[in-house]
Amino acid sequence: MINLIIEDCNRSVRELSKILKKSPTLVSKRLQRLKELGIITKCEAVLDYKTLGYQIYSLIMLKVDGAHIEDVEKILSSEANVRAVYDITGEFDVALIALFKGVDELDRFIKRILKNPYIKGSVTSIIFKAVKDDINIKLFS
Repeated sequence: MINLIIEDCNRSVRELSKILKKSPTLVSKRLQRLKELGIITKCEAVLDYKTLGYQIYSLIMLKVDGAHIEDVEKILSSEANVRAVYDITGEFDVALIALFKGVDELDRFIKRILKNPYIKGSVTSIIFKAVKDDINIKLFS
């Protein structure tokens, strides 16, 4: 049932019950239980950002003053163009996935965030093609 929900979280209980060959009551109870357990937290629309004009998909790696990593992450999380913020190990401390309508917008963003005194350096990569970009993984085959 989880994989069916991952594929389309808007499927009705009736549709799920037909696919699973289970009663709608049973499917409804299982679905409610998955929500109560926090396994299913929300149902989101997946947007085609290129169609919306966001041509630049970027990976931005930041070196941050260790005492202020969480502060910087919180600030970056509030940025409209930032899709994801990750606390990472290795040479860099923070990784961002951000989308922009053009390179000028990306350039302004980088220059602006580098004014933060706790950000010590950055490396930006433009993602040419997302070979796989799924929010979820299949749990069962």
